[in-house]
Amino acid sequence: MTKEKDFDCVKFKRQLQDNVWKSSGAKNTKELVDYINKQSLKSSLRRSN
Repeated sequence: MTKEKDFDCVKFKRQLQDNVWKSSGAKNTKELVDYINKQSLKSSLRRSN
């Protein structure tokens, strides 16, 4: 048997959300959404048409 840690997807998702919230400096949900939208425009994963 291998000693693998159980991966908690919900906990991981919450940690990611907390990290984004902290890095954004947002005071409310609207500011957070605006921050995420701005970041997505800068992303190299965004397609340019």
